[in-house]
Amino acid sequence: MVKITETVLRDGHQSLIATRMATSDMLPILEKMDQVGFFSLEMWGGATFDVCLRYLKDDPWVRLRQIRERVKSTKLQMLLRGQNLVGYRHYPDDIVVKFIQKSRDNGIDIFRIFDALNDIRNLELSIKTAKKTGAMVEGTISYTVSPVHTIAKFISFAGELKDAGSDIICIKDMSGIITPTAAYDLINALKKEIKLPVHLHTHCTSGMAPMVYLLACEAGVDYLDTAISPFGWGTSQPPTESIVGALKGTPFDTGLNLDTIVEISEYFQKVREKYKAILDPISERVDPKILVHQTPGGMISNLISQLKEQNAMDKYDEALKETALVRKDLGYPPLVTPTSQIVGTQAVFNVILGERYKMISNEVKDYIKGLYGRSPGPIDEALQKKAIGSETPITTRPAESIAPEWEKSLETVKALKQTDQPSDEDVLAYALFPLVAKEFWANPAVATPVSGGVAPAPTGVNSGGPAGAAPAKDVAVPAVNTHSSKATLVLELNNKKYLVSVTPTSSDRLNVDVEGRPYEVKVSYPKGAEIEESVKTEVTTKASGAQPSSSTLTLTEGGVTNVTVPMPGKVVNIKVKQSDKVKKGDVLFILEAMKMQNEICAPCDGGISEILIKVGDTVDNQTTLMKIKG
Repeated sequence: MVKITETVLRDGHQSLIATRMATSDMLPILEKMDQVGFFSLEMWGGATFDVCLRYLKDDPWVRLRQIRERVKSTKLQMLLRGQNLVGYRHYPDDIVVKFIQKSRDNGIDIFRIFDALNDIRNLELSIKTAKKTGAMVEGTISYTVSPVHTIAKFISFAGELKDAGSDIICIKDMSGIITPTAAYDLINALKKEIKLPVHLHTHCTSGMAPMVYLLACEAGVDYLDTAISPFGWGTSQPPTESIVGALKGTPFDTGLNLDTIVEISEYFQKVREKYKAILDPISERVDPKILVHQTPGGMISNLISQLKEQNAMDKYDEALKETALVRKDLGYPPLVTPTSQIVGTQAVFNVILGERYKMISNEVKDYIKGLYGRSPGPIDEALQKKAIGSETPITTRPAESIAPEWEKSLETVKALKQTDQPSDEDVLAYALFPLVAKEFWANPAVATPVSGGVAPAPTGVNSGGPAGAAPAKDVAVPAVNTHSSKATLVLELNNKKYLVSVTPTSSDRLNVDVEGRPYEVKVSYPKGAEIEESVKTEVTTKASGAQPSSSTLTLTEGGVTNVTVPMPGKVVNIKVKQSDKVKKGDVLFILEAMKMQNEICAPCDGGISEILIKVGDTVDNQTTLMKIKG
């Protein structure tokens, strides 16, 4: 008999609708789900904790308790990222221990614990702590395909997971790239050499998953992950009804009642209708290109959200190709949180900014420094030098260098909530996501509308068009033949020349954005030139013949350098104050964009003459945020 873990409450909707299912849509069907006889319900962890707070304004701890109250017979399972817990960085040991203890206290029975780099040093504490609470542990292999990943290495790592105390070995194929024969060979080897039960998790992205599951059964797999059909297929798991039906009457029969499962499916079909506005067709389709770019389901839906926020969905295919290249540069890390976010977001930065590694996130820098663990393969030397210079990466257990944070977080939450006894759960929420938790407590009932699909794109501070633009300059536009043609003009600013591509309009003044700064330009057209009502302008290249200067951070005017950002985001830390002297390359502030933190550095030497932002501001890439006077 093969047992089934149902994932609709976590990975099913994380893969298809960017984790946006609200707790209120889960609660009415839970008693029915509890009757089926599933091995477990995966319903917490992964991205759910962050999304509940950040977008749904839905306390994740309350979600866990409410589900536990209604599910009395079936085990509740969560996905835990080892030393990352449910966040995107390594947390200190005291936070790891406390989080696992409170998760168990609130209702978790099974911890599926993984590390994105398959580094056992990042898993031993989590496994040990979970076992101490009396919970079951699935020690997890993050499955991937690369020149440095082999069955022998996976088996060796599984042995380390067993020695650490794991009850079950889980193969986590987050991208859906494991082939039927590869699954058979790996499971067969695990059963023979490790001698623990094996749980297989995969996605339907490549189209191979049902075939994979059949050969997995023949190899002796004990548990399979499925998602009820309205939230199955595509980048999610194989549909529960189909797998249960296919195995019925075979030696692998799940023993589950298909009629009850169909009732549950009908309920979730109605839930799916509620979220259809954010169910992107890309997430629903089979995409054989996954075998090349290896982008997992949850990452694809998140990638789509990121590109939509940046108005850059036209760069989707380019971003997927760049993901594969960034992954290679970083030594082929498996693409699973947090490395999927680290690699994917860096790939988005690269394609949006039009230059590879023009802006390198702090997370990529930390990864290269060894702060996430050992990279599976060698990191590109040129990238390493650009990211961290001559700094030597660490070789010790990453968490050893992280100071305890529990007491400091406790005192901060006491002050924020004005109580001497905040709950441990609130302290943990703050320790994991400080800004997000503060915003949640300030506006607990303001959720992102479902119809919007994703959090609204950040808006600018002091946004209001080209206010403060430079004085108009007279520019002659060459003749054009039709209204749809673009004309190219030379724009000179502060002794620098730019080629500007414009669509002629009926107005004699255009707002032209040059290096992130708006300028009002007066133009004159040759007699007989045709014009159109809309206007589109873009700086294409410097007239000197240099490469395009897309999203350059600064523009100097009269000795003052205006600092902008290359993409929308949130200011999470400001490192300077008014009148400070800075050198070129000094960190001015930290911008959180697409969940990654990025250092915005001084483009020149000088003094901080104006700071136009504060921590917590959402900013766009059209607004001056600081001024430096040389």
